[in-house]
Amino acid sequence: MDFKSLVKNNFAELSESQQKIAKYILDNLEEVVFDTAYQLGKKNSVSETTIIRFSYALGFEGFSDMNKAMRRSIIKNTETISQDICMVDQWNKLSHDQLVDCFQSQVIQGSKAYSNINFQEFEKICHMIMTKKKVLIIGYMDSFGTASELLHLLDKVRNKVYFYRLLHEERNILYDMDEDSLVITVSFAPHYKYTLEYTETAQKGGCSVVTLADSMINPFTSLSDHTLVFNVQRNAEINLIDMSPVTRFIYFMVNYIYINYKDQIDQYRNSIEWRDEKYVD
Repeated sequence: MDFKSLVKNNFAELSESQQKIAKYILDNLEEVVFDTAYQLGKKNSVSETTIIRFSYALGFEGFSDMNKAMRRSIIKNTETISQDICMVDQWNKLSHDQLVDCFQSQVIQGSKAYSNINFQEFEKICHMIMTKKKVLIIGYMDSFGTASELLHLLDKVRNKVYFYRLLHEERNILYDMDEDSLVITVSFAPHYKYTLEYTETAQKGGCSVVTLADSMINPFTSLSDHTLVFNVQRNAEINLIDMSPVTRFIYFMVNYIYINYKDQIDQYRNSIEWRDEKYVD
């Protein structure tokens, strides 16, 4: 089993201190893979022995065994990115050259930011966005800007896209969502408690849930059908998150959607509904 999947599957069984170590490793895997047990412990303010015990807790024979699994995971991610580019080349035969250039440049420029993105997962999410009857976006605090940008972009390609509690008349929309609806939650740590509460309500109502997050280990994992995980940079001193890679990615996503659902989108944009809502004489 891949190291990241192993940690994710065993996360709930780890102690609180081990969970903190696990999250740190997953968020910084490409860097800590070169650390010794002592160096990794120092970065987490724990002893070398604690790191070794952490490796035992995951089922490894020791730190060296765990480190080898970490290295294999990085190699696998690199191969996945290469395979995804090849897949883009395949569907690009029926689309625009600019789209594949965009995807390739984003992978090259932000390989770390997008190293956890799986292209098949991405395609499924795009399909859900265009086939569900309603889409509701939830995102507050540091995630608000990205969530509102997603609202703005999706509104260009389909109708019935909402932002929970953005407008007074939409306050009850969450309770009107059902199994033919999609909720997209944008949440980057620290996670806002109401974002989690609203997502739980949507999931209990039968909605499909997609989460945009910054770690494979996040409180939305058990609520989500699909997750896009971004490795974003932070300024720890002021807790500033660089969301620009996420914003660039959703622009790419909407371009991809337009290429693959062009007839459906053109029909919507030529409709009386679109013209009456968006334009005035």
